[in-house]
Amino acid sequence: MKKIITLVCALVIGVGFANAQVHQGETAAGINLVYGSEIESMGIGARFQYGVLDQLRAEVGFNYFFEHNHLSWWDVNVNAHWLVGLWNEQLYIYPLAGVNYTMVNDKNPTERHPEGPGQKNYIGLNVGGGFEYEIDENWGVNLDYRHTISGGNYDQGVFGLGVNYKF
Repeated sequence: MKKIITLVCALVIGVGFANAQVHQGETAAGINLVYGSEIESMGIGARFQYGVLDQLRAEVGFNYFFEHNHLSWWDVNVNAHWLVGLWNEQLYIYPLAGVNYTMVNDKNPTERHPEGPGQKNYIGLNVGGGFEYEIDENWGVNLDYRHTISGGNYDQGVFGLGVNYKF
């Protein structure tokens, strides 16, 4: 995890703070496919983004992971992205940080999750980063990773691949 954070920080510093395409007041909505490392399952998600400043955007997202190993899982995230241009005002890198609310329903106690069956709720912190490629003025695709630190046995890394529409 430290290597990922170090890599993201080095790339941000190395490329400088080029002007990004996101502008204050700009909005976007998107959908994504996700994979959760703790639940070891794929999922689907939706997000809404708002340009707070010219390079800073806020994102609210919801992810639902398909049940696996007697676990069902969903989360809500509020993250900030700092967009840095890498190539031709179409490819961007962004570090992200934010907060997370996770609901886990563990239907069967295991060695890994000895707390036993039942619903558990966690509040955690997100750190990570990603890339976004703008296909045209309205459409973009992104690939990102975030690690949620929530304490206990339910920290999770989430890989996401998605599409956004700006309006």
